[in-house]
Amino acid sequence: MERVNSTVKRAFLGGILHGIMLQVAYAFTSPSTVLPAFISHLTGSQVAVGGMMSALALGSSLAGLPASSWVEASRRKKIFLYFAIWVRAAAYLVLAILSYRYASSRPGLVFTALVVFLGLFALAGGLGGVAYLPVIGKAIPAGLRGRFFGWRSLLAAIFAASAGLLSKPLWNSFPQGYITGFSLAVLALLIGFVGFWLIPETPDPARRRSNTMEHLKAAWRLAAKPRMRGFLLAYLATGFYYLALPFYVIAARKSGLPASAIGYLVAAQALAEGVNLWIGRRMDKYGSHVGLRYVGWLALAIPISALLGAGLAGAIVTFVLVGVTLNGIENAYSAYLLSFAPKEMAATSTALMSITNVPRAIWPLLGGLLAARYGFEAVFAITAIGLALALLVVYRLPPEARR
Repeated sequence: MERVNSTVKRAFLGGILHGIMLQVAYAFTSPSTVLPAFISHLTGSQVAVGGMMSALALGSSLAGLPASSWVEASRRKKIFLYFAIWVRAAAYLVLAILSYRYASSRPGLVFTALVVFLGLFALAGGLGGVAYLPVIGKAIPAGLRGRFFGWRSLLAAIFAASAGLLSKPLWNSFPQGYITGFSLAVLALLIGFVGFWLIPETPDPARRRSNTMEHLKAAWRLAAKPRMRGFLLAYLATGFYYLALPFYVIAARKSGLPASAIGYLVAAQALAEGVNLWIGRRMDKYGSHVGLRYVGWLALAIPISALLGAGLAGAIVTFVLVGVTLNGIENAYSAYLLSFAPKEMAATSTALMSITNVPRAIWPLLGGLLAARYGFEAVFAITAIGLALALLVVYRLPPEARR
């Protein structure tokens, strides 16, 4: 590892601990496996599953831009993510309590609370997201970011896969198993807080906070620059994978996959995230733009695998691809953004990337409507076509300018 002093090492290790615990929490609350199965128990509605994904995507997308002016004016950015972690932990704690009291007797109430609190969870994630990349951008040198994201994915994959395997018995018991899963997610988030606290932060120079209109105009000018515009378009197009994301596990269940196999899928998805270490090393060597191409091809392979696969083996292949892609897309696009975004507008740049997630709030809901009318195969085929077109946009992005 190059250019590593004690401060960088502490940031590296603290960031990895935070990432590990975030993925462990994700293993117990995965929007692509656990939450769709939980909602199916509550409602039996495919549209409700899509609506859940919409609430998550919409909440995380909308919080960033209003918060970014406060983040950029603040000398210390970490406080915003501290707040986000505690809000997210509280959201799952409340859901665990409500599920314990009402999941069997009043499932509609629990589903409503699930949408509301997952929306709060996502809003907190959007707030934390605009603070996270500026902190990482200062703490981790450019030549180490690919390896940082890669090691974080690999070690998080091992821990999250272990959590997935150990959680296997939980998903056979409704609602008790899900209550336990939500509670373990709260514990993991609190440990993740300690990891982020360990990351050193050099205070930024004091600066005046722009008023709302000034900030929006500056954000618009930044978004209109050719490189940022191309970046946002590529990220928008690649996000089309959300159309089918919540339905892979449901399609597999309808094809005869037992509920007990969900733990295997969680483990396969988590372990596959370790491939991002290899992608990260390639980005450090050749530039983060190569990572965008890798994850673009991997995203396209997911719906193709779902169309071709059958049984447990086919489902595992599909979720291996999901595991690589989910974090891989965010890792690659985050690294590429940090390579060219103005340092003084890092939070605004991150917020623009987050706002580009807004259509991800629509895709799962639309996917649920399409699945209810035409079946899962049609949704997977449409997703594959959209992601093939997205690759054309990705390949038009200029290589990373190394600095």
